[in-house]
Amino acid sequence: MRKIILYAVLVLGLATSSLTQDFYNGCRGPKAFQIDTYFNKKGKTIIPKIFTKNLKKSLPDLVLAVPINDYEIKGINLGFIKEEKDKSYIAAIGIFKDDNGNYNILNPQLYSTYIKDNWTLDFEMNFPINISNKNIESSIAATLGYKINDRLRIGGSIIKNKGQDLETIANIRLELTKDHNYWIQTYIKKNDIKARFVVNF
Repeated sequence: MRKIILYAVLVLGLATSSLTQDFYNGCRGPKAFQIDTYFNKKGKTIIPKIFTKNLKKSLPDLVLAVPINDYEIKGINLGFIKEEKDKSYIAAIGIFKDDNGNYNILNPQLYSTYIKDNWTLDFEMNFPINISNKNIESSIAATLGYKINDRLRIGGSIIKNKGQDLETIANIRLELTKDHNYWIQTYIKKNDIKARFVVNF
């Protein structure tokens, strides 16, 4: 049954466009290595991530992420993670290719996760800057989540992109294993359903 659910969500993801908010945006993964997999109409994106503190306790708490789109590296993110008892933060900086294939997009990013009992509240802010023409974009999102049980979390996101109307999305996260190393998150909005598959190892 688990394999059927996994394949169904991946096929669904292939038929849809790009993804958006996630639960636990401000937290590091449970293991040192994480693979984020996205499928959409334009192609596929794989984002390998390394969480250094999970490699060795004496290392700084950093995350390194390298998005690969159709086997081409589109950019790189480097972030610092700060964790407290019931909240976590990631401050990151990314550099990405523009439409001409040049690494002209500098993207400061902030993520945070607050946890209280079964509730989570996530914030995300992105401010991409095109250093060639000084154009600045912005994206701000908030996601509220509630844990139904150890395998299922539901919630919703409010997203505001510069120059666009406010967007609302319903989120469902399904943990495929009890150790939280494999999960699928689906994103549901009017006339659109999207999906994401994550592996930690």
